[in-house]
Amino acid sequence: MKKIFHILLFLSFTNYFSQTITPHVINSAGNNWQLSNGITLTDNIGEPFTSTIYNANTIITQGFLQNFVITKIFSVTPMATDISCKDKNDGIISMAVSCNVPYTVLYTWNPTSVCAPGNCSRVDSLKAGVYTVTTQITYTVGVNQYDSIFVNQVTIADVNGPCKIKIYSGITPNGDGNNDVFTIDNITEFPNNHLFIYNRWGNLLYDKTGYDNVTKAWPGNDDSDLISTTYFYILYLGDGSGPIKGWIELLKN
Repeated sequence: MKKIFHILLFLSFTNYFSQTITPHVINSAGNNWQLSNGITLTDNIGEPFTSTIYNANTIITQGFLQNFVITKIFSVTPMATDISCKDKNDGIISMAVSCNVPYTVLYTWNPTSVCAPGNCSRVDSLKAGVYTVTTQITYTVGVNQYDSIFVNQVTIADVNGPCKIKIYSGITPNGDGNNDVFTIDNITEFPNNHLFIYNRWGNLLYDKTGYDNVTKAWPGNDDSDLISTTYFYILYLGDGSGPIKGWIELLKN
């Protein structure tokens, strides 16, 4: 009788350890959401979680229970245009966001002064330096709404060195705002410049230090007696380089 009992007990333990148990997650609430790209998201309501690992393509959450993993849903790409030359402020940063589910986006910039209206996807007139943009994407999966945050540091570089001047040789001083004065692009990058202008007989008509196309510009209000003809200039940039010489064609209507 004792032997039979031992055999039955052994069979009972054998059956117990040979069972196949399907794992289940028992929680307060949750659901599966099938996206159009074939990815399934699983959420869990009632258990706290926080976003801990993310990059441009993946977000992994943690908590008492894993909430979900999203793959290839988000793409946040900053694109930068460097300044054209030293001391210019013509750099540009634009943000490109791609998301496979319904979403809204909020951009926060540091320094905030680069985006006066707020929530700019593109900022311009930037000097060389490092800028930080925080992109907050609010998206909907099924009936639930989530937030994800991406932080990018973008560098606007000064790679082209000093600005090169460009001298325009035509003047039409008729007050229409186009070519009214002798214009030298980027001349303000050389504040110690010195400009001389002569007529065809070699007479000095203009002598100015710090020419800037605006407050110091030729011809001025006192030059109304100038005639349509060719004039000549000598320009010193004040940086130790040699003189730049050329001609100016002045045309009056």
